[in-house]
Amino acid sequence: MVLEQGALSGRYSRESPLPEGTNRAQAYNDMLPQLKALTDKLASIGQSQGAAAADVATALAIAKGATPIIGVTKPNYIDGLVRATNMTLSSDDIAELEALADAANVNTRGWWEKDMQV
Repeated sequence: MVLEQGALSGRYSRESPLPEGTNRAQAYNDMLPQLKALTDKLASIGQSQGAAAADVATALAIAKGATPIIGVTKPNYIDGLVRATNMTLSSDDIAELEALADAANVNTRGWWEKDMQV
């Protein structure tokens, strides 16, 4: 899940968690503090490229050889996908995002998902 049910979108934080009473909140709200450094870096890279944190997360998956399938529930999500496909992440950005993801020590990979190694 490229955006981890929205947890990597940059929209949610400890101060602004996922909606209570949802499966997403139950799975991710406790992890939001661990993900802060990663989501901050996604947002920072996005700002430098005129994109959102979610676009950078999608671009990272693409850079790693994945073909992400994003649930498009709003028309502006299409714009983000276009930005992500046109974005080039530096090897330094990729390495830093990978290190931050590892440091967060969060693994929500389902049993059906393969490890994405570059």
